Amino acid sequence: MDLADQTLWRVGHVSNPIGFPPRAGYEFSHRFDDRDKRWRTVYCAWTPETALREVLADVRPNTATLARFLRRYGPEAAAELAARPITRAWRQLSLLAPVRIELSAGARVLDLTDAREVHRLETLHAELLVAHGMGRLDLHEVTTRRREVTQAVATRAYDEEHVGAIRYPSSIDLAGTPCYALIEGRARLVLAGDLLPLTDPAPEALENVAAGWGMPLDSAPVALRARRLAVPLRRHVSS
Repeated sequence: MDLADQTLWRVGHVSNPIGFPPRAGYEFSHRFDDRDKRWRTVYCAWTPETALREVLADVRPNTATLARFLRRYGPEAAAELAARPITRAWRQLSLLAPVRIELSAGARVLDLTDAREVHRLETLHAELLVAHGMGRLDLHEVTTRRREVTQAVATRAYDEEHVGAIRYPSSIDLAGTPCYALIEGRARLVLAGDLLPLTDPAPEALENVAAGWGMPLDSAPVALRARRLAVPLRRHVSS
């Protein structure tokens, strides 16, 4: 399927769910942001569950916290460790958006799920990888902790190869579900359907993610701001 026809998913703020983040206060700290701070990035994923997991990863159950708890209270107390909830505020201020990618003329996709492309980048960025103690371009490593590497790859691809979007495997999903980073000025997201509120009743995708990570859902009635959105909202999405 052509990328322009592929429906993808993004979790975004109600104020601008599919747009680039505001430039004011933007820290250029995302995976594939420009090292030279010229352009921003916006992200989406193949499935609604993956989009949600990528955004909620920082508040999912933490293994370091669990290990400390078990050392102190013993393995039989594991069930007593309360998971952090998915909060009412987050649910009311976030939307799940079905989207498509539009590339500007001549822009291409850098595919980090393609083994041949990854090998080419390993050769191109050999000195960078050595400087970071990496024998190869380990995508799980670089998409979780090595932002210097992913940003260097993105910046060079932008400058030398007219890249407008980067496809990469999710570091959160065990299946490595594809995600996309779009580069400001060369790609944008367009809506491919109705925006989906994450308030009550929770959409199936959010319930799946919460159940899989053992995270309770705080009650979240529809916020007044969501009611006033100009774009229609739909209540449910099937996975």
